[in-house]
Amino acid sequence: MDTEFIEFLAKNQAIRFGDFTLKSGRQSPYFISTGVLANGKTSYELGKFYAKKINEVFGEVDAIYGPAYKGIPLAVSASIAMYKEFGKETGWIFDRKEKKVHGDKGGFVGSELDIGAKLVLVDDVMTTGETKIDAIKRIEESLDAKVLGIVIAVDREELGIRKNATEELSEKIGIPIHSITKISEVFEHLRKNDVEGRRYVEKDSYDAFLEYRKKYGVK
Repeated sequence: MDTEFIEFLAKNQAIRFGDFTLKSGRQSPYFISTGVLANGKTSYELGKFYAKKINEVFGEVDAIYGPAYKGIPLAVSASIAMYKEFGKETGWIFDRKEKKVHGDKGGFVGSELDIGAKLVLVDDVMTTGETKIDAIKRIEESLDAKVLGIVIAVDREELGIRKNATEELSEKIGIPIHSITKISEVFEHLRKNDVEGRRYVEKDSYDAFLEYRKKYGVK
């Protein structure tokens, strides 16, 4: 359990607790968004957690790929942290959602990659994974690069067809998916520990989480 990362998310409101409607229509007792980490300090700190995980599980990679739009600052901050923390000059790259009709008309922005370049895709959470499949297909076909795996901030640990949706997606696309932490770890830590004098998960929040897991979580 990366308690430092969990507390970082909580105190910077990158994870909030309450009643939220997700894109899927589900009512969730928590909501995760790294988009609120929008200044130099928090962006760099977030990048360090991603860089640590990338360095730990993949070692040497040529670039970090952040799908537009949420993945862009993640890729950039993780790339900077790879250099500052580990001395590795790792590139960053992201895709364009809109077709550009002037200047550089390429579908990607960032580092120039050699054929066979090794990439890691970064994002905040995993839902259905369909957008990840599309992103991987685009970059491997367009740039002749290889996506080694995916790193996400938090595994929601939701049930797919038969088991953890993240594990099912990993099997489907044939590459590993690693999370910096899991939602069960977030709730377990924050219900037992104060962060800078504040208890983020009280009994009602934890009970709501347990009910949510009964409906949608991995059994």
